Amino acid sequence: MVRSITLSLLFFATIVGSAQADTYPGVLFENSVLKGNYMHSHAVHGGRSWVENVAGRLPVSDSVFFTPGNSLLLKYYSADGGEWSAQIAFPEPANSYIADPKGVLVFKLYVASNTPSTVLPKLSLYQGESESDPLNLSDYIDDYSTNMWLNVNIPVKAIGGLLADEAVSGIRLAQRQADTATHWLYIDQIEFLSANPPRAKLSSPAVLASATAYERHVDLTWQLPLTPSIRYIKIYRANDNEHFEPVAIRPVFVHKYSDFVPYPEKTYFYKIAWVDYDYLESPFSEVLEATTHAVDDSALLDLVQEAHVNYFEDRTEINSGMHAIQFGVDDAAVSVMETGFSILSQIVGVERGFTSRKAAIGRLRRMVDFLGKVERYQGAFPAKIDGRTGKGIFEVDSVPEADLVATAFLMQGLLVAEQYFGADSSLTDRINTLWRGVEWDRFVVPGQENILLDRWSPVAGFKNARPMGGFGKDFIGYILALASPRHALPPEAYTEGLGVPRELADSIHVMELVANEAFSVDVKGGGHGTLPQYRELPYTADTTLYGIAITVGSVDTSLMEAYLPFLAFDPRGKRDTFADYFVNNVNLTEATRRRDNEFGHGGASAAIWGTTAVGTDSLGNIYAINPAIPSASYAYLPESAIQSIRELYEAYGDMLFTEYGFRKWMAPERNAVAGGYDALNQAAVVVMIENGRSGLIWNLFTSHPDIKRVVEDHFSIE
Repeated sequence: MVRSITLSLLFFATIVGSAQADTYPGVLFENSVLKGNYMHSHAVHGGRSWVENVAGRLPVSDSVFFTPGNSLLLKYYSADGGEWSAQIAFPEPANSYIADPKGVLVFKLYVASNTPSTVLPKLSLYQGESESDPLNLSDYIDDYSTNMWLNVNIPVKAIGGLLADEAVSGIRLAQRQADTATHWLYIDQIEFLSANPPRAKLSSPAVLASATAYERHVDLTWQLPLTPSIRYIKIYRANDNEHFEPVAIRPVFVHKYSDFVPYPEKTYFYKIAWVDYDYLESPFSEVLEATTHAVDDSALLDLVQEAHVNYFEDRTEINSGMHAIQFGVDDAAVSVMETGFSILSQIVGVERGFTSRKAAIGRLRRMVDFLGKVERYQGAFPAKIDGRTGKGIFEVDSVPEADLVATAFLMQGLLVAEQYFGADSSLTDRINTLWRGVEWDRFVVPGQENILLDRWSPVAGFKNARPMGGFGKDFIGYILALASPRHALPPEAYTEGLGVPRELADSIHVMELVANEAFSVDVKGGGHGTLPQYRELPYTADTTLYGIAITVGSVDTSLMEAYLPFLAFDPRGKRDTFADYFVNNVNLTEATRRRDNEFGHGGASAAIWGTTAVGTDSLGNIYAINPAIPSASYAYLPESAIQSIRELYEAYGDMLFTEYGFRKWMAPERNAVAGGYDALNQAAVVVMIENGRSGLIWNLFTSHPDIKRVVEDHFSIE
């Protein structure tokens, strides 16, 4: 049956770990990043009925659209005994929007054929595997006509069978009434809105502040007035200062736009308009012009770094100064780990002149003031915090817990900031208070004092904890735990804790049995319990991959896992009992590049590599290219990285590179690209390029007196 097929989950809607794309959370469809077909759609047909599709997805129209630059084409034939349907899913992150019962579902519809309203599709909403009652589109269109854009307005309360407090996955359009004609419809700007949005007329002209040209794109910036009825900024471009065409819209919480242009070495003209909730436009801004020009490698690195720094600046939560998890919504949740990435990136921004030093210090002061008021657990922070209240955000509200890995990356960033802004004594004092307060030696159990555990709760103790160790994200936690001026682990923790990856020996919560009167909950009612039992795994690999010797790490995991420990810790000339880390990372990067070229997920060009798994389907893993991987490899393979960055920018920049840098991934084989970004990716590009250019972050962190002591104790320095 067509119905059972269309209710299956779209694989790209299940991809995890993506940051929100730059649009409103209630927008189901605004534009397709890619031409051809729309990755978040699924079209099927059966019997004698038919719906046009490209590889099972709805086609994208670049010639007919309501908002620039495209719409979805729904072309169908409805026959007796047949059936067709088309799903349009929410972009990533999927399954996160809950419809307001007082709101409306609206979209624009253009009927390009001689189609009676009675044969327009029926529409339903789906929530996972559940589907609402279908309704007829024609009942929600006033003054139906063909060959013009129509408004479709459906009150949410009119949709029967909708589950309360369940996220909407998308909409389903399906055959309603059989006839003998083929019908052409265009659909655009599908969104959930308030029933009564602000209606003030936009009478003042828009203001376009700047237009800065590069080789293949022009960066535009603007400042918005405090007018609540402005919903979008609409950008117009002309080649001749006369014939302007709309090229994009941006939501009000975005203040810049990177416009990839058709031709280099050419002058382009821009103007913008404010757009209200009814899509009525304000008077135009003044026209600005910009001439694109070739950029050398140094300028290319500058523009790439600056765009990725923009990501962190615009995602600074206003109350706390920390990194906001959501963007453009009324949600003050902040990420502790990603704030650590943000600090490193913004320091690079200051050093390169992208960011005001005064503004950066102001954000940092706000941040450390906020962190000083947050409830900590043995000095460590929750992974997520409410930026307004300072309260931790937990999976189970009644079970607060500290996250030691997130705390480690935050502390890493703060120590680098202390080194960089050292002249500001008040800032240094507050950072030192936070740093000295983390009780690393309390995240262990008696009898296993060399093994860090990654979390602890005053309610559940170590019940859900994981032993830390091995080559990867736990590295920095051990470096900091050994460096702590007040709560250091014993020196043996370097080899016996970090140097031995472990996993629990069985699936039972062994941590519940641990007796630790000072620092865990005795769930057994007074018994002493037993120490947790672990399976120990090898730290080193000592193998040859693609003709290259690898000591630690693997090509079977994302190269970002090997880069993560060395965002701030300088591997150059550092050798411990396990590896020469810089040599190893150079080799691991080159081996990964060779493997990726052999896989060919980036197409025919050897410069496009960085394979990463982004989901699964019935055949196994789905692979894509993460542009942050080759870009961040600049710290190890600068010539190869420059080739990759230039190829990604020139060949795929129009869909992959934005005002916030590279999107999370692209899959050329599937005509798919991530709509959002990833904080680790954005930081790795900024920081690792800078480490390759100047060594800035490496030098700052490793020269900190406490970190320097660990280096001297555990590494041979060449």
